Amino acid sequence: MARQERPVDPTAGPVQALAYELRKLRVEAGNPTYRQLARSAGYGATTLSEAAGGTRLPTLEVLLAYVGACGGDPDEWRRRWHETAERVRPAEPVRQVVGEQDGDPEEGGGAGTEGPELSAVAPSGVRRPGNGPPRPPRPRWVVPVVAVAATIVTIVTIVTVVELPDEGPTAPGTARCPSVPDGAVFTGVTYGGGAHVRDGAARDESVLTTIPPDCTVGFTGFCVGEKVYDNTGGMPDVRWFKVAGGGVVSSAVVHGNPPRDLRASDCRNGRPTSTSLDLSVVTGAGRSGTVTLRATGRDLYVVGFATSEGDPGVSGERTWRQVRLADVRDPTVGASVRLDAMPGPSARGPVVLVAAACLGGDSPTGLVRARQVRPEDPHGAVPVTLDQRQQAEAAGSACRYPSRG
Repeated sequence: MARQERPVDPTAGPVQALAYELRKLRVEAGNPTYRQLARSAGYGATTLSEAAGGTRLPTLEVLLAYVGACGGDPDEWRRRWHETAERVRPAEPVRQVVGEQDGDPEEGGGAGTEGPELSAVAPSGVRRPGNGPPRPPRPRWVVPVVAVAATIVTIVTIVTVVELPDEGPTAPGTARCPSVPDGAVFTGVTYGGGAHVRDGAARDESVLTTIPPDCTVGFTGFCVGEKVYDNTGGMPDVRWFKVAGGGVVSSAVVHGNPPRDLRASDCRNGRPTSTSLDLSVVTGAGRSGTVTLRATGRDLYVVGFATSEGDPGVSGERTWRQVRLADVRDPTVGASVRLDAMPGPSARGPVVLVAAACLGGDSPTGLVRARQVRPEDPHGAVPVTLDQRQQAEAAGSACRYPSRG
């Protein structure tokens, strides 16, 4: 039976974030096994698994082979690799995954299992075992010295552990959930990998502490920061939740949302919320009923699209249908979605097409733009104004987390 990979926390650092994205690409490719990928990648299954393991940076060659086997865009991933390599702190040696040909993590080997470390060349140029001729044997007199040194290190370690103050970091495996403060505005539950509390709203900010998995945490507000992809569904999210006493936690590793009427506030390394939004409707060439909705604007991170039938000027209940929650990877391009077929004509009249600025799943900003079009004449899309209730309902549907019903 295939062994499941260890979870990767995309907020733990640039290497882990890249690994998380590689796993997401593999899922989007139909979730082939690493052995299946190895047949077309030219590298062993264990090498490909280690590339998405999150413990070290793969070489560019291994990454591009992984991406190519999954049908990804090599130019985009080449850029991501260079961005990741630049973000790795100089103090942290960049251990790169190199090629090898044996093992399959889904058959009990590779990432998520204990085993020998892959051969690699250290940044200093010192070769690791397996990369060169064996070292000459050490003189016999070194052995007693090493034994004495090891004994001294052991004694110092024991004293350090015994004298660890109560207010210091909690030892692994004994961490406790924090109490929910009286002034908490909302709560959330940490995912299975736990959550890092950082000094600012970016993954390269210092980690102040780590909250264990499955903890109910009280938050005093939220701010907008670096985009992180949700740990469960892979959806983008730019919210960072504020922890009482200082620090923020990425919403991507917490199950829960702030109240809809709560607005973002400032935090270290924060970013502005969306301030402008425009929706255009482009008719497909040579295909009846096909239109493309495109949203552009300032400080857009995520855009939701939705449709509804009927004249917005007529009062009454409306049913909104989400079309897509789209990631804005390039602000100059915005986000777009294609409707292969417009809803058919009905007694209710025209179709309303909506774009809403979101901060993530189930997090509308309230910024909404709508256009009205008749199915028989998709070229004639015109801007329309929704009342406050219609805007809230349209934004709620457009920004809805796709996994929910």
